[in-house]
Amino acid sequence: MSITSKEIRKKFLDYFSEHSHLILESASLVPINDPTLLVVNSGMAPLKSYFTGEQRPPQQRLCNIQKCVRTNDIESVGDRHHLTFFEMMGNWSIGDYFKEEAVDFAWDLLKNGFGFDLSQMYATVFGGDKKFPAVPPDEESKVAWEKYLPKDRIISLGAKFNFWGPAGDTGPCGPCTEIFIDRGKNYGCGKDSCDPSCNCERFLEIWNAGVFMEYYLDENGNLRELPLKSVDAGAGLDRFAVILQGVDSIYETDLLSPIVEVFAPKDNLESKSVRIMTDHLRCATFMIADGIYPANTKREYIVRRIIRRALLHARLAEKDPESFIRATKVVVELFSPYYPELIRSQGIVEMAIRRETATFGKTLNRGLKELEKVFPKSQEVISGADAFKLYEIYGFPLELTKEIAAEKSLKVDEEGYKNQLEKHKERSRQAKGGVQ
Repeated sequence: MSITSKEIRKKFLDYFSEHSHLILESASLVPINDPTLLVVNSGMAPLKSYFTGEQRPPQQRLCNIQKCVRTNDIESVGDRHHLTFFEMMGNWSIGDYFKEEAVDFAWDLLKNGFGFDLSQMYATVFGGDKKFPAVPPDEESKVAWEKYLPKDRIISLGAKFNFWGPAGDTGPCGPCTEIFIDRGKNYGCGKDSCDPSCNCERFLEIWNAGVFMEYYLDENGNLRELPLKSVDAGAGLDRFAVILQGVDSIYETDLLSPIVEVFAPKDNLESKSVRIMTDHLRCATFMIADGIYPANTKREYIVRRIIRRALLHARLAEKDPESFIRATKVVVELFSPYYPELIRSQGIVEMAIRRETATFGKTLNRGLKELEKVFPKSQEVISGADAFKLYEIYGFPLELTKEIAAEKSLKVDEEGYKNQLEKHKERSRQAKGGVQ
């Protein structure tokens, strides 16, 4: 059943094009006219104004493959399935089809287009939640799935799992239905209660087959109904490739394995550091190519943070930072057929990564030496004062102190760190005569 990622891209877009969807180009990772987002984090984010009715879409049915970045769970990156950068294969209906047809499309494409083993498939639907008392359980999606799946493989869950959005602080949102593949008990936690809501690796989510955009969440946390009922469906390309290429991990797919080989030729994938470097260098390459350069401002700090985290793991894995440039070249080679901006920006990307690794490499050396002095006196927790000293004197970021501490089974007193930071700010204000 193994097919290439190139074939997956083509099959997905061809299917929806044949069903009257207009194919759009991927938008930049830099959001346009959306102050609620630092970076584009979903397929629908660049299309938000279509869902709210503020702008008219070029067509009611749309599809594309959108580059996305999410760093809200960056600490999970390094396992076998979490990423900072990913490509979202999306199909949208803006005031056209709704729940039943979205489910029909998903089933048809998975079964007849890709040939998934659907005996291992589960679907989840919104079962109601006291967080949104005005939103009823999604019986319509449940009934739609009953045409294809036995009832015991249709799972009703709460808002944490099956209410999506908005893409930012405010915007369109609604209940959703997600598709999972049961990879077998060998991947599971061993509990009888294990189901798609479990955090173990047994159930792999491959497709949010429909976020049903019925509501708008305002700045006060209130929901109101939208004038148009729309569908936002998104499937992760990397996760599709895991199943369709018959591998255990996203890092073994043809999307990432060539980058892995830069850091670990003929090595295995048990190295968390190798996985982190692979993901982070791909993400940094795409962000810089879209004009997001490492700096301390909000959006720019995302790319600075991931390069620095990659550099830390290069040190832990005893890898030469020069391999970052080789990895960038591989990213460009793999993805430029779909994103030509990578070729145009390749020189800038390499220069930015060289500059950041050279600058932070010195900081990293000093900080790691100082941390070695801190560890012996820290039984379970590194004090806020010690963590702040690392930042103030050596420029060592708190998130890296936390990560290295975790490797030693230590925690960091974050409240103590924040208190030290506030005291530092107050001293600075007083030194400037109270000028803000």
